[in-house]
Amino acid sequence: MTRTRRLQPVVEHTDQQEKRALQELAQSQAMYEIEQQRLQQLRDYKREYLERGETDGGTCSPIQLQEFNRFLQQLDTTIERQREIVELRQRELEQKRLSWRDRRIDARVLHKAVERIRRQELREQDRSEQKTMDEFALRRGR
Repeated sequence: MTRTRRLQPVVEHTDQQEKRALQELAQSQAMYEIEQQRLQQLRDYKREYLERGETDGGTCSPIQLQEFNRFLQQLDTTIERQREIVELRQRELEQKRLSWRDRRIDARVLHKAVERIRRQELREQDRSEQKTMDEFALRRGR
């Protein structure tokens, strides 16, 4: 069994790791985008809510004003939590990107090494065949 044939399971495993890392990167990218959209929706909602409050005309009871301010505080807290989630997803995304890059580098290095070994095996096979042919020609010529 040739060295390249013996290395084939290692190559396949490395390729699978790279593929898995790429899938995880894609999932992480999707989650980041979803969380980013949620954050933007919350910010848009707050802006619209404030604009609606300004256009209502200004007369409201102290209780309504208190409820309005309490709701805005809750909304600000929710926005801040969502911003933290987005930051977390962004860090996860960067980690997945680095992991995929490392797996990709590993796979490329292994593929190059296997290709180098394969070329060496072909050269050795060519030499062996040439030697056999030379020996055959030498015997025939006698």
